[in-house]
This record gives sequence, C-alpha cells and structure tokens, in this order.
Amino acid sequence: MSATSQSSKLAELRARTDRDLAAIINNALEIGLLLAANEPDADPAGVLHDRAADMYADTVMLVEKVENVRERQRLEKKLSHLRDALDKAAETAGASV
Repeated sequence: MSATSQSSKLAELRARTDRDLAAIINNALEIGLLLAANEPDADPAGVLHDRAADMYADTVMLVEKVENVRERQRLEKKLSHLRDALDKAAETAGASV
C-alpha cells in the first residue's frame, strides 16, 4: 500500500470517527434537553436534572474534540441551549421551594 493510499484511508477513518463522535454528542445533548425540560413536580428529587447536568459536563469535554468546525459550532449552540435549560430548571426549582 502506498503512502498516499494509507494517508487517504487514514483521513477517511478520521472523518468517519469525527462524524460518529458528533452523532454521539448530539444524541446526548438531545437526551439532556429532554431531561432538563421536566417540571420540578415531575422530578421532585432532581434525579433527571442531575442526569442532564452530568450529560452537559460530559459533552462539554467531548465537543472540543470534534474537528469539523461547522459541526462543532452547531453542537456548541445546542450545548448552550442545554446550559440555559438547566439554569432555568434550577431557578424554577428554587422558586418553588
């Protein structure tokens, strides 16, 4: 196998891995958004909110690993939406106490 062929295969694998990582992050963010959207009375112990916060923390670290700039920006925007949802849920829970 020539060096050019190996380089091409490596680039193809890297692109596929990057797409897979972006898909995993996107799925985690979608689930986090759904969990964060629960009303405090539906999650009185805060278990769902805590899980959404954990997903946020995990994805913050992973988003910076996405090499495709457009995809990373899209995920960062969704990450920001999750942060906002978590903050709003915390405010709502604090106000109802």
